[in-house]
Amino acid sequence: MTQRTAVLFNPQVAMRPGDYRDLYEALPRVRRRLEDASEAIGADLVGAFHSADADLVNQGPLIRPMSVALGIALYESLPARLREGAAYMAGLSLGQITAAAAAGALEFADAVRTVRTMAAIEEEVFAGRDYGSTFCYCVDLQAVHAKIGELTGQGLEVAPCAVTGDDQMVVSGEGRALTAVNELAAETGGVGVRIPHGPPGHSPMLAEAERRFAAEWGQADRVRAPGVPLICNMDAHPLTTAQEVREALITQYTRTVYWAEGIERLLALGTTRFVVVGPGHFIAKSFTFISRAKGADVVRFDQASSFIREMAEH
Repeated sequence: MTQRTAVLFNPQVAMRPGDYRDLYEALPRVRRRLEDASEAIGADLVGAFHSADADLVNQGPLIRPMSVALGIALYESLPARLREGAAYMAGLSLGQITAAAAAGALEFADAVRTVRTMAAIEEEVFAGRDYGSTFCYCVDLQAVHAKIGELTGQGLEVAPCAVTGDDQMVVSGEGRALTAVNELAAETGGVGVRIPHGPPGHSPMLAEAERRFAAEWGQADRVRAPGVPLICNMDAHPLTTAQEVREALITQYTRTVYWAEGIERLLALGTTRFVVVGPGHFIAKSFTFISRAKGADVVRFDQASSFIREMAEH
């Protein structure tokens, strides 16, 4: 049986000072792509990457272009047989934009400008407002959905952001609602953790940001058909045309991400190997929370050691 590979890209990372320095020092592509991204957006991402100020590093207009630059650099550092043998690509949230760039639907510079535009708009829309997301795991998804309905009935803004496993999901909303969701998780034997930085992702609360992004996205007319089908992170369908990619990158603002469903779709399409490209470890870990994906062949590239080991073995 021919091996069918999917390349998967992680969502935005939260970086602590010193994170991913091993990649920067070991892989020339990392240094080059951070420099390229700095030039594309007119900001010093190399300096931010080396900063000791975690708040500076994690500012949306910096961390998002940096995340895309790191993801593409790591993809380009993969052995040629893994890049050229990819049958599908997919990414979670910001990772979908990185995947679009890797698949050739977006030029690298356009991808980093795109995510910077997104971050700038969201910061303006949510400036001074206590909104964000929380990650719940080891929870009953029906109970979380019921809690969201209860809180919405009380007039609070809260909605599902992403379903990432059989018993884990991300919830977006205003601070009081997220606190209540985290309390429910704890009361039922699970865990809820507020995600630092960022807006209430993939929810109706981003309607104004979506409207503005659709109007201000200067790179939209340069989107091309991907060279490799992209699995949409919202409904798990392959995106094969430029128009489909454009629409997906805009509408993911206000629609729930069904990541677990996407992994199951890839398995149904005959995927036998998943190459997970960092930075970050969220996607690799998600396989242990998706029952149909347990035991899947997952190859993880988010540390310099994994690249060095792969090169030595082949």
